[in-house]
Amino acid sequence: MKDFVDFSPETTPPQAKKPGQPEPIPFKVHRKRMRDLLLQADIGPTLDDDIPESLLTDYELDEDGLARNEKLQQKYIKRARNIKRSWHRTRIYMPELMAKNVKPMDVLELSTAHGGMLEVARHFGHNVMGTDYPNFIFSQGKSGYKRLGKETEAPMRALNDDTFSRTTDDYGIEISDNVQYDWPYRYICESVDLPMNVFDGGKTPYPFDDKSYDVLMCFQAIEHYCHPDHWMDIVDEMCRITRKSVFILLNQAHPKYKIQPGYLASFEKARRELAEYNANGFTCMATFLRDREVLGFKLIAT
Repeated sequence: MKDFVDFSPETTPPQAKKPGQPEPIPFKVHRKRMRDLLLQADIGPTLDDDIPESLLTDYELDEDGLARNEKLQQKYIKRARNIKRSWHRTRIYMPELMAKNVKPMDVLELSTAHGGMLEVARHFGHNVMGTDYPNFIFSQGKSGYKRLGKETEAPMRALNDDTFSRTTDDYGIEISDNVQYDWPYRYICESVDLPMNVFDGGKTPYPFDDKSYDVLMCFQAIEHYCHPDHWMDIVDEMCRITRKSVFILLNQAHPKYKIQPGYLASFEKARRELAEYNANGFTCMATFLRDREVLGFKLIAT
């Protein structure tokens, strides 16, 4: 094995390097390589799937759409990347959407973002609906955005918190009278003709009838809605509007929140409750590793 990491403390006397021996890999570089390998299970690819070229073309955006893209994370404005990742995620987490000779299902995604998952589901003949809302991760201060302030940061609020109020989101999109008709990925979603329902995921009930969708998926978004003390109320709401299966993928606990009193304990409690979920006619039937933690949960109607 040619590559190695030098974990020796700085006080260790330098050792004579053998001829041809490579320089030690810096720990940060090694850690990034390990993270890339761990994320491979999420990003893919797994199988040599032949993804249709029609899904890999660039988003067709007007000047307003291009201007909006400049504010977004640049890795998420590339359609080919989004589709390849979403294709792989569907293969891993939602293979029933790719199965042959399956009746079309009604699929709902909470926090659709660029819509790659729904594009893949639609390609396989399913009826899709997306949802989204502005990002409220950074506090809105008088002199810009601060790094912490639970009064205006959605991940620290309670569910249905009527005291929570913002005039703009993290991207500067204006919000008035608590009604929001624009959202960060609006132009991308419109360019691929995805149907969308825009509402605040931190307020229930959601605007859907009971058992109105076969499948519901929520990728790395529930932590944007409210404090983890209230996540199971949102999971109950997901089950209310779903007939067959719910898939939830969490992010790791964010460093700026996990140091807040009680947040990490609440996060771990929510993970445990998701893994043991058995309510509202649904049971957690599978869990998935991501970043060396159980962060994916599949609930099946029983």
